[in-house]
Amino acid sequence: MRAGRDDDSMRRVATFVVLVVATVGVRAAPAAAHGVAGAQPTNYETRIGRAEPPVAGIELRSVELGDQLELRNATATEVLVLGYHDEPYLRVGPDGVFENRSSPSWAANRTSDAEVTTDEASDERRPEWVKVGSGDTVRWHDHRAHWMGNDDPTAVREHPGREHQVLEFDVLLRQNGREITFTGEVVWVPGPSPWPWIAIASVLALGLALASRGRVWTFVIGGALVVLVAAEAIHVAGTWGATTSATSTKLAASAYSLAGIAIGVGALVWLVRSRDPYDATPSVLVAGLFLAVAGGFADLTTLTRSQVPTTLGPVVARSTVAVAIGLGVGLATAAGMRIRRPVASAGTSPPVLGG
Repeated sequence: MRAGRDDDSMRRVATFVVLVVATVGVRAAPAAAHGVAGAQPTNYETRIGRAEPPVAGIELRSVELGDQLELRNATATEVLVLGYHDEPYLRVGPDGVFENRSSPSWAANRTSDAEVTTDEASDERRPEWVKVGSGDTVRWHDHRAHWMGNDDPTAVREHPGREHQVLEFDVLLRQNGREITFTGEVVWVPGPSPWPWIAIASVLALGLALASRGRVWTFVIGGALVVLVAAEAIHVAGTWGATTSATSTKLAASAYSLAGIAIGVGALVWLVRSRDPYDATPSVLVAGLFLAVAGGFADLTTLTRSQVPTTLGPVVARSTVAVAIGLGVGLATAAGMRIRRPVASAGTSPPVLGG
């Protein structure tokens, strides 16, 4: 009868842990913890075409999923970027990067949701050039190069499973008196189904919970912690490389994930060094919960959006999210079932990782 009551207690603990993780995760999901400063998962892709006329050494590309445009001028002659009203906006060349503080485009681009019109006459105010950097590359937020609506376009709402061109735009440059035009477009690209990744996470969680019921449960939990912390570190590294934001901004945006990694490492050290691994189960439970939420549930949009802010590639990024959810939930469940130390009996002591 005692064994039956203990099993019931473990099942109640496991159920409670899973419900807590699910509840916190659903609440945290919209926060997109890993989205870094304007680079959030999206289904809108910004594509830049070829220059007309083509000029060797001048390249324009979309960065941070369309949140910014990047112009590289590797020629020996300065290039002028024209603003929304065809006014001088930016300069980049051998002398560095300059921005015109009297440009209406400079004022409009300081916020991400300013209203922009392009049918006004060219601004005639005297340029106020300020040097903002050296090198041959300039980046700026361009409202024309991403979808700014609160709602999806009608065509997207009617047929979300199809690809749609939702915007067309031109970026005008001037070099040595001649104009160079880059054409661009914003395209709706349907996202993948999240169900295969949810299935993988479920298998990982269930498999870990079942494997941890054996006598070598400390090795199972320790190995899962190593994989979970490594997966989250890889995910954070991928998002850091995908944005040009300042280090302080990246740190703030990744604070929960970095805290989860630290908690996971601490739990692993405690598990390895503890004479009685049951003493480490509360910290393992906290680490599992923290990483499941910070690295998994808060990044659910990574599983459902076609454009993901990472240098790892979408498949690898989605894999790390599935691992965070699956192993995080599995660890929390396994640790929850081991929080209550069993009555000591001969030959029942669990193996110690550090022993």
